Amino acid sequence: MSTATKAPVFFISHGGPTLLENEEKPGRFYDWFGSLIQKKLAPKAIVIITAHWQPQEEDTILVDASEKPKLIYDFFNFPQRFYQQTWDQSGSPELAHRVVGLLEKAGIRASERQYGHDHGVWVPLKRAMTSCSTIPIVAVSTFLDDHLAPHVKLGEALESLRDENMVIIGSGSAVHNLEGWKTFGDRPSPDYVFEFDKLMETLATKYTGKERVEKALGLDQHAHYRDCHPTAEHLVPFFVSLGAAGQDRGVKLVEDYYARLSWSCYGFGLPEDIQIN
Repeated sequence: MSTATKAPVFFISHGGPTLLENEEKPGRFYDWFGSLIQKKLAPKAIVIITAHWQPQEEDTILVDASEKPKLIYDFFNFPQRFYQQTWDQSGSPELAHRVVGLLEKAGIRASERQYGHDHGVWVPLKRAMTSCSTIPIVAVSTFLDDHLAPHVKLGEALESLRDENMVIIGSGSAVHNLEGWKTFGDRPSPDYVFEFDKLMETLATKYTGKERVEKALGLDQHAHYRDCHPTAEHLVPFFVSLGAAGQDRGVKLVEDYYARLSWSCYGFGLPEDIQIN
């Protein structure tokens, strides 16, 4: 928690489009999250790093510069109603250009694109906020590869935006393994899902700054790392959030599991008077 006036950082587990209709624990969390953003934080803008956007070139970050971002329906085999969703939201070409400048200043190759909002952006934020036309949202890609450390550097490059009341969000999933999804059924989550998730919680909430980053960079050495993340695109936004969080301690905002998925979400640098739902 923090008494500072700068905006907080979040890491969220976003789920698929069915989150839009979820009234269980994940859905209730996003109800709270949307109220927090709009009524309490009232940020100047949201910069969100999405697990579902990777450039074709290595060592490159892309930033969406759309003034009115289109919705990207990058999910498959869901009922037709999810492909007919609309959302009242806006982007910011000016902020996108500034984000590129911050990344380049940090030695990160970056460029602007007319991309839109994939489901790692619009699904959780629409579930949280039915309308978001007054808070510009700028989506940022991850790197193409699975390396964790460059994503910390990405977060560090964006941290200064917090001083201007801009919220930074890493959107991924604390544990994300859809392999064999249909055959997994409703069996309880394997023990390694809880173990990995609890290790992330310890890292996020018990440490800060460089010590937290150094310890977190060992997550890919966990015995069940690839059981929890066959590929790392849903984990690397967590490292962006750690980089942007700096010395701010994290708090766990929600905990829920299904199969080999974790819904865990975190906030860093939240005001002291925030009531965690």
